[in-house]
Amino acid sequence: MKKLKIGLFGTAAALAVAMAVPAITHAEPGKHGHGAHLFGMADTDNSGDISKEEFRAAAEQRFAAMDKDGDGFVTKDEMKAAREAMREKFKEGRGDPAERFAAMDADGDGKVTLEEMKQKAAERKDGELSDRHAGWMEKYFEKADADGDGALTLEEMQAAKQKMRDGKKEAGRDGSKEGKRGDHFASLDTDGDGKVSRDEFLAGADKMFERLDRNSDGKIERGEGRGNR
Repeated sequence: MKKLKIGLFGTAAALAVAMAVPAITHAEPGKHGHGAHLFGMADTDNSGDISKEEFRAAAEQRFAAMDKDGDGFVTKDEMKAAREAMREKFKEGRGDPAERFAAMDADGDGKVTLEEMKQKAAERKDGELSDRHAGWMEKYFEKADADGDGALTLEEMQAAKQKMRDGKKEAGRDGSKEGKRGDHFASLDTDGDGKVSRDEFLAGADKMFERLDRNSDGKIERGEGRGNR
């Protein structure tokens, strides 16, 4: 059975998985976390990689989920609505920001240090934190620490998160603009009729598979995406 390389779709997870290709393809063996969870949903036979059959079935499920009126086509509005709905679902899954902040604030002083942040992240990853993840956290912390006191308040973390959102909007990576990556919908709508058919959608999925299968082994495994940057 030919194995496929992509981190898309699932079931009800179809939309969730589809929106998190980078997270899935960067999921590491033996690790937990968002990317690993989505990878597990896409890997329906628990083989440790994602097959072409799994991917195609999930892609079809995602198309059906987006096609709200059941006419066999997905409009730009339907695609945008599906993306926004899944974004809201992700927010709900992450829980209350104040509760997450309190969980990191080990000494309860109302601030979170870099070490406290790293410790909490390590707990979610069986006590281990990769150098790559630690480096990302250090950069984030430096930018978020507005007053430079070596600790983050809840307000500083929320402000940093909003700044990241604003940056994504400007770059067109939030689904609201075409941005540098171009209009994804237009790339799928190959006949230019203003809507995407099932065949067009699956053809686009196949192209994404070919693009992501960097080592041409016909499958995607946990952590494989780390070599794609």
